[in-house]
Amino acid sequence: MSNEFRGTGNVAETPRLKTVMVGSEERKVTDMRVFFDDRRPDGQGGFEKSGGFWLDVNVWGDRRAADVVQHVRKGARVHVVGHLTESTWTTTDTGAERRALHLDANELFLSLGRVAGVTYQPPRAVQRKDD
Repeated sequence: MSNEFRGTGNVAETPRLKTVMVGSEERKVTDMRVFFDDRRPDGQGGFEKSGGFWLDVNVWGDRRAADVVQHVRKGARVHVVGHLTESTWTTTDTGAERRALHLDANELFLSLGRVAGVTYQPPRAVQRKDD
């Protein structure tokens, strides 16, 4: 059984790059919060929304984490592929056990479908004047 997750959503805030200790080594990780909306075709050329959910997304690795911080901004639409993991902890004030799901991303792509105002115009042919 695989717990691979694939989804497209909007980044809630600009991603943050952190250095964390994993065992005895330092590793870079970028974390961000993404809203994955549940949009389905409505049969009339549009979409109907039937909810969605928030998920914390982590991108591990020095190069990959730095690339995400450099290129992804708040509001960006991203496509993410990864594995869901669960964290558990006990609160210090009440001693209650808490749980949270997050996504360790293997792949993250910017969805260019939301980029507005970007068009490609081929260069004009240079016209020469013959003397």
